[in-house]
Amino acid sequence: MHVESSSEGAHKVFFRILGPLRVCCGEREVPLPENRQLAVLAVLLTEVNKAVPLGRLVDAVWGDTPPVTADKQIQTCVWRLRKALVNGGTRADLIETVRGGYLLRLPDGSLDTHLFEEFRERGRARAEAGDPKGAVDDYRAALALFRGEPLAGLASRALEPVAAYWAERRLSLLEECFDVELALGRHRELVGELSLLVDEHPLREQLRGRLMTALYLSDRRADALAVYHAGRAALVSHVGLDPCARLQELHQRIIAGHPVLPTDAFSRPEPALRGRSRAAG
Repeated sequence: MHVESSSEGAHKVFFRILGPLRVCCGEREVPLPENRQLAVLAVLLTEVNKAVPLGRLVDAVWGDTPPVTADKQIQTCVWRLRKALVNGGTRADLIETVRGGYLLRLPDGSLDTHLFEEFRERGRARAEAGDPKGAVDDYRAALALFRGEPLAGLASRALEPVAAYWAERRLSLLEECFDVELALGRHRELVGELSLLVDEHPLREQLRGRLMTALYLSDRRADALAVYHAGRAALVSHVGLDPCARLQELHQRIIAGHPVLPTDAFSRPEPALRGRSRAAG
């Protein structure tokens, strides 16, 4: 992890996009202009340390219907952002004007998505090195960086794919974390968290398989089977498909009372939908 020098600490700034967009300088939250300025800042953060063309910023603010004065209004947005950041205690040169656009330059450890990736990679390395408890600590530290839906409250179609990307990264890491925690024998502790996630994402079979496994390992066989049937009903109703082959296999093992290992709950990459049987009715 990056450790800042004392000179960096004087202007220590931290940006958050894994939830509502927030900026902190030291221990203080920086008041930011709203609406257009936040959309501009969000785009600069998603391309941090890279030049962002002016046209992309215009698209993030107005979509397909920009005004004729869009370029000048973006300039005003950037001016207001710079002023707000400096007033909040940051360095004056965070947002640079470059040829054809702008660039937000940040040191390591200044953006929550970067910290997320650092914790994630360190957790994977610990898991591979045979340190599952350390891996879980890092995975959970990464997941704790989320404070809600990524970029929550920003109504910009250009930012929707970015928000969806980070929401998926969170779920994928949760699934990795659950696998390690199940292997550590924490199945009873995970049932509540997994139940909430399955309710939020009823078509995500990877989560459902892990919940079924946690319930079965907790001697709740009937509940595990009920979770499977609820998932099948949801899949048939929404997309006209039966559960994937691995979920069906897990279901059959639970019915038969066969041993189920934590790794049976979708540790391998999920194959494409091609080849699934279409549900009757």
